[in-house]
Amino acid sequence: MKELVTIILPVFNGEKYIEQMLNSIYLQDYRPIEVIVSDDESKDKTVRIINTWIKKRYMNNISFKFIRNKKNIGLSGNISQVVKYVHGKYLFLADQDDLWESNKVSEQVNYLREHIDCEMCICDRSAIDERNRIVCKSLMRYEHINFQKRDYREVLTHGSQYPANAICLKTEHLNKIFPIPSQVCEHDTFIAIMAVHYGNIGYVRKPLTLYRIHDNNLSGNYVFEFNKNLLCLVFTIVKTLKRTNKRNTIDPIIIKEELKKRFNENTIEFSANMYEKQPKSLFIATIKYCWENSHRWKMFV
Repeated sequence: MKELVTIILPVFNGEKYIEQMLNSIYLQDYRPIEVIVSDDESKDKTVRIINTWIKKRYMNNISFKFIRNKKNIGLSGNISQVVKYVHGKYLFLADQDDLWESNKVSEQVNYLREHIDCEMCICDRSAIDERNRIVCKSLMRYEHINFQKRDYREVLTHGSQYPANAICLKTEHLNKIFPIPSQVCEHDTFIAIMAVHYGNIGYVRKPLTLYRIHDNNLSGNYVFEFNKNLLCLVFTIVKTLKRTNKRNTIDPIIIKEELKKRFNENTIEFSANMYEKQPKSLFIATIKYCWENSHRWKMFV
């Protein structure tokens, strides 16, 4: 019998795409699966949609646990609090806006079975728009990310290359990898740094996650490639830079504290390109960002 796989799906005001994501999980060619959906006090119709969806589905070797938070605790907290309910040998993190190829779970589980030196693997991703049209077939190739395995030292020099919606993680050491401190901005990079203590991070060359790009993306990724409105572009860039500056200031401090606490490490140095210092002036930072990324303008449109 195949090993149980757990999928954590944190949601917040996701009424627009949540049903598509649930269908995507349900249509996976792998069984058995347990799905833990955790709603972070949504104000829209998300909860109603999820409850209706669960009632309509015949659960063939797949179980659903639906948790509703009494107050909003943020994405990192929402993920961390449900880890205690995980029973699977492998863990996936899903985003409410995305879609998955039907072989995503089976491909990534098989990779970890075959590469016993790896604690975690990342799949390639395609980018889709609001109508599910593919606008970029391979984001790893677009970003020129190599597919070589990475050990601990290499992870410390390559930040933001471990998207949560592409992760498959062994669950043997979850108590050391989680919880994610609530102040951390990039929870996926935090997970990668903690997980790589127990094995390498590998890469599956197939685009198995369909990453949806739209106006309300939390990360603001690919704003140049996809944004048609100049005013909206500037607004998103400013929001992204504020978040990036917060990440570059806070995340290294918290991660160092957690590494000392969890692994007794005291001499951690991150590469300059992982947590790059931004200009103090937001105006200058915006001009710099636009100059460095202007070649990406409307590449996905």
